[in-house]
Amino acid sequence: MKLTTEIVQELLDYDPETGVFTWKSRGREGFKTERGWKAWSARFSWAPAGYIDTDATGYPRVRIKLLGAIYYGSRLAFLWMGKDLPDQVDHLDRDSLNNRWSNLAASNSAENGKNLSMRRNNTSGVTGVSWHRAAGKWLARVELGGENYHLGYFDDINDAAAAVSAFYAANGFTDGHGQTVAGYASC
Repeated sequence: MKLTTEIVQELLDYDPETGVFTWKSRGREGFKTERGWKAWSARFSWAPAGYIDTDATGYPRVRIKLLGAIYYGSRLAFLWMGKDLPDQVDHLDRDSLNNRWSNLAASNSAENGKNLSMRRNNTSGVTGVSWHRAAGKWLARVELGGENYHLGYFDDINDAAAAVSAFYAANGFTDGHGQTVAGYASC
């Protein structure tokens, strides 16, 4: 069964100001037994929907199971608001748990990649900069559209950071790209 705005709005309530989903009360007709309906109603009616799932990279997301399938809360927000499902959803503040409508933007892989948080395995403290042991210098390297761009080797980490920053500015990256987000380990 294809998930539609009508189905999502029938089963869930969404508060665009808080980004929280709650289960709506359901009628008896959707359950095999009276007992099953009462049990579901006592446990879930108007309770928060979904759970936080953290993937292997440490990236947490709200997931909600509907009609036997699991969906990201951020994607369900688009359906609930009557919008088409985008390829991807970008959390503008880079906090993947903040599903407020004002924080969500339809995106694709290339655009979403311009608003990533600093990876948790970053050791230099600057996104796009790493120590190149063989050269004995700081390496500035970034990825855009699936291609890697070598920006050079630098004696000073600040010079490498400046090269990366200039590349980001010239290619439409957000100001927050590569920064850390308070509250959870970034991916």
